[in-house]
Amino acid sequence: MNHIRPLIAGIALLSLFTYSAFSQGEEEEVFEYEAGGLEKYMGEGANVGGFLFPTLYVIGTGGVFEPGANPGDFATSEHDPLNEFGIQALDLDLRFQFGDQLEGFMTGVGFQGEDRVWEAELEEAYLHYHVNDWLTIGGGQFLNRFGFLADQHLHAWDFVNHNYVNSRMLNEGHLLTQGGEIMIKTPGNGGLLTLAAGGVRTHSHAHAHGHGEEEHEEHHDEHDDHDDHGDEDDHHEEEEHDEEHHHLEADDAGFNDNVFSVDYRFHLPFDDGLTASTSFATGENGWGEDTHAFGVGLQKVWNGHDHGSGYPSFCSGAVMLRTEFMTRDVTGYTEDGDMIDFDDQGLSTSVHWGITDVTTLSLRHDWISDVEIAELDDRHRISPALTTYMGPGDRVRARLQYDYVQSETIGSEHAAWLQIQIQFGGQGGSHAGHGH
Repeated sequence: MNHIRPLIAGIALLSLFTYSAFSQGEEEEVFEYEAGGLEKYMGEGANVGGFLFPTLYVIGTGGVFEPGANPGDFATSEHDPLNEFGIQALDLDLRFQFGDQLEGFMTGVGFQGEDRVWEAELEEAYLHYHVNDWLTIGGGQFLNRFGFLADQHLHAWDFVNHNYVNSRMLNEGHLLTQGGEIMIKTPGNGGLLTLAAGGVRTHSHAHAHGHGEEEHEEHHDEHDDHDDHGDEDDHHEEEEHDEEHHHLEADDAGFNDNVFSVDYRFHLPFDDGLTASTSFATGENGWGEDTHAFGVGLQKVWNGHDHGSGYPSFCSGAVMLRTEFMTRDVTGYTEDGDMIDFDDQGLSTSVHWGITDVTTLSLRHDWISDVEIAELDDRHRISPALTTYMGPGDRVRARLQYDYVQSETIGSEHAAWLQIQIQFGGQGGSHAGHGH
């Protein structure tokens, strides 16, 4: 029953927020689509034929670690840094605009896996049709909205690496969906309700997931080496082996087939600087059973400035606090074929201070709970970071970050990162559509 309570509470909270949104009478045009509106994000000259707007991001990252540690020990997603230094990713974004109502987006990502092996993928390719001022429909392959960060690309992250809770609950941080979505502006609170459904495109990477198949095979070989110790010893060792390996594969807990999701992001009526988010997703996991994920978050901006959206935005002199809680309920099978239910939770909180219009000081705390049967440990991480933009058009971003990680299995570990991002095309600077 314990794992059902957060889900029930979340659904009740979502219902309450939805009721409060539609009870407001006056409509705010926060998410209004404007013909030609993409040009303000892409900058002068960054277009082809007046309908194609490309932007390329080159992201290089280097790290310093304790003796015996490596970048893979700190990574929880395929887009986190996986090498001591090198190109973390190449991100090519292509935005399309066809007339007043139809727009599209396509992004391809190349990144260096472990041992600097290059991989590439088409991350998004979708079209949106703006039916009217409050309704948009779309389809294709897209990063599903789930909270504040799940639909952000690597170049828009506030830190070098992804939040623990996103990486654990949402298939390495992104619920990549091939299907359709409906976006509805809700009246009175600048809210955006997104409904999405389709198939999930999964990742096949196995880094940073604790004990894997190789370790299982090693223990199995050890067991086979002792077959000549007699029937009694064999029986005793078999019992120890079964007890030791009565666990499940953690990757299979993620969404693996079809998924349906609801995400609602809106401003609270009593404070236009306070944004709330509620999210829910349900779908089939790697065992063919169900995984349910729920998230709730708050984002508050103090001393923000109105840049034309009607609400205060984070910038120089402002402080932004963002916190997100997620939980999921999973039904799966152990390696012995026994059905089991488990749940896990995570919380990520960050605070950002705009020292200037181009420099931000940030501090993040990540926590994710343990799942003993999946050999996933309880883990905390503290990450201070300093980010600044420079160069022509503020198209060069430099970030210095420190990570302090603590868990039961690894104890305490430290890492320091330096990341340089160079942007070609588009609008540079910290407010180039990056979610601030």
